[in-house]
Amino acid sequence: MAKAWQCATVDSGKVEISQELSLHPVAAGMLAHRGLFSSEEIGAFLSPSWEKGVHDPFLFKSMPQAVDRIFKAIESKQRVVIHGDYDADGVTGSAVLAETLKMLISRPEESIKTNPSDKFFSVLKNLDIYIPHREKEGYGLNAESVELIAARGANLLITVDCGIANVEEIKRARELGMDVVVVDHHQFGEQLPDAILIHPKLPGEIYPFKDLAAVGVAWKLACALMEEGRNRGYDVPLGAEKWLLDLVAIATITDIVPLVGENRVLEKFGLVVLNKLRRPGIRALVEAACWKRGELDSESIGFVLGPRINAAGRMEHAYLAVDLLLEENSEEAARKAAALETINRSRQKATETLMKEAQGNIQEIETQALIFAWSENWSPSLVGLAAGRFTDAWGKPAVFVGKYQGVWIGSGRSIPNYDITAAVRDAGQGLLTRYGGHTQACGFSLAEDEHVRQFAEALRSHAATKLVLGDLKPFLNFECELKLDDIEWLLLDTLKLFEPFGDKNPKPLFATYGLRVLNASLVGASQNHIRAILKSPSGRTQKFMGFYRADLAGIMEPGAQVDVVYEIGSSEWNGNREIQCKIVDAKKSN
Repeated sequence: MAKAWQCATVDSGKVEISQELSLHPVAAGMLAHRGLFSSEEIGAFLSPSWEKGVHDPFLFKSMPQAVDRIFKAIESKQRVVIHGDYDADGVTGSAVLAETLKMLISRPEESIKTNPSDKFFSVLKNLDIYIPHREKEGYGLNAESVELIAARGANLLITVDCGIANVEEIKRARELGMDVVVVDHHQFGEQLPDAILIHPKLPGEIYPFKDLAAVGVAWKLACALMEEGRNRGYDVPLGAEKWLLDLVAIATITDIVPLVGENRVLEKFGLVVLNKLRRPGIRALVEAACWKRGELDSESIGFVLGPRINAAGRMEHAYLAVDLLLEENSEEAARKAAALETINRSRQKATETLMKEAQGNIQEIETQALIFAWSENWSPSLVGLAAGRFTDAWGKPAVFVGKYQGVWIGSGRSIPNYDITAAVRDAGQGLLTRYGGHTQACGFSLAEDEHVRQFAEALRSHAATKLVLGDLKPFLNFECELKLDDIEWLLLDTLKLFEPFGDKNPKPLFATYGLRVLNASLVGASQNHIRAILKSPSGRTQKFMGFYRADLAGIMEPGAQVDVVYEIGSSEWNGNREIQCKIVDAKKSN
């Protein structure tokens, strides 16, 4: 479905830009679009400060209690099990805490071994990571995993990116003699688990920033542990916590948390650490993906690193990603990264197959406020990806459901004004066996075939009462209309200050109308890209590239007049750097 172009409507007259800042005129509107008006807000956004933007981890109400309990486990040589989620947020968050605890324990008698075949990934003698199998066990703690962890001899269980909704499972863990620390950021129910809770959105929580990813919350716990370790005389170098920011940077993007406030600061500095490629596993992953060193940004995390880390849990087991991130040997890291690259290619092929089947299975998309589709042949590991693509294509919430060993497992994606997890909770009463998620993404399971049909009807009805069908359409939002004469190096320098891009700070798009096509041609080995030279009425010409937009060849005919929406960047060839515009969409001028 073609997307409607929509320009941001903002009042930029109230934006207070300091005269000390040398910015392109479009900056005022871009800042207003992001809700930034005062000079103080703008300064903090354009020049993120570590000292001002990163908060004390002990501002979490339960942080002192969590730190004391973990040090009790360390000093008493108790067994600790980290239970993470199988996505990039849970994997990186688990790795953050595993590395921190390994640093604090670091006793010569602690043998290092990794053997995920028995469901536990052993980091040290008394430190394990447990990540459930995506399809066999599903999201979060479950009754079986709690029993297994107890049988392992665990005294302390730390959940990462899960746990806040596992009231009964944590109750059982407590009955089995385990203390529990929950490190999470997901939605929770009326009842909270009996555990030490580190969660920024809990009722009464005073931590000032509420939108951390789970890896961000895990990093806060790591910072507190390192600070306390130094106070207790442990050999923890000053600034050691900053070397974990590469992991924080990855999941802050992949989990699509707002890239504002503290998240923006963590991402900004995390990208610096990430591009140093000190971690053998990440260095090997970048090389396996044939990505250029030193060019990792939020976009390459979203399209290169994140999908490969997530592919492990989707296609086989998330242990593969944990193992890679914690690997210290470069040769072993290269071998494991190559395996993950192969897995990701399989994921890409399987997703495309599912998408083609889905296109033929969905009926009456245009008449429904919510897209709902299911098939017993679909892998539950991939339905979330398909739902996301349909939401993007149609501008509607989408829910896809697959089946594994007799259990229906679904995933949903949504639009900004529709809380999909709350909708699933309300519509699925008496039908769902499990559910959880965020406002924009959810997961759930159903036991009976008939329950899928009942749930589909209930969820569609729920969406119909909350959303106006006529308003549901895909939009392509751009910052403002530009003339080609406005495109200059000062604009690129200004856009650079807005990086990193992500949720609540999207990569800027611009529109220009009434351009004449001087020439256009398909390029690339598969002729799947288009290159064009466009000319404005003033006589200015500009090169445009449309990557994977060979479909625009019929529009970009020499002599035609076209409108374009595009990103602005630069390209370098043989030492020559030039401004290049990347076409996102184009159409014939009216």
